[in-house]
Amino acid sequence: MNDVGILQLAGRLTVNDQPGLLKQAVASLVQNGVRHVIVDLSHVRYVDSTRLGELIAAYVLLSRHGGRFALAGTPPRVRALLDVSSLTHVFERFDTVEAAEASLTTSAPV
Repeated sequence: MNDVGILQLAGRLTVNDQPGLLKQAVASLVQNGVRHVIVDLSHVRYVDSTRLGELIAAYVLLSRHGGRFALAGTPPRVRALLDVSSLTHVFERFDTVEAAEASLTTSAPV
């Protein structure tokens, strides 16, 4: 069983989107036995503070279930938002989904 789930997001993630979709997707993965989640942001152009809050909520949900939450392909604008929000060290970040998956599958806590 693969215990790593990958969610690919795209476009602009703003308050105008449907709220809660990311957290629901992560919760669904956890219910289906996925332990670690990678969110691929390589096609995301912008994240507002509301959607940043959803990333945090997804991180907390996964952490409470003993899993790890990683961001992959984080674009410069989103990295800047993480810096300004003092969240740079909260999320594990990787250049690619493949690098994140390798890390989560080889060094995942037992």
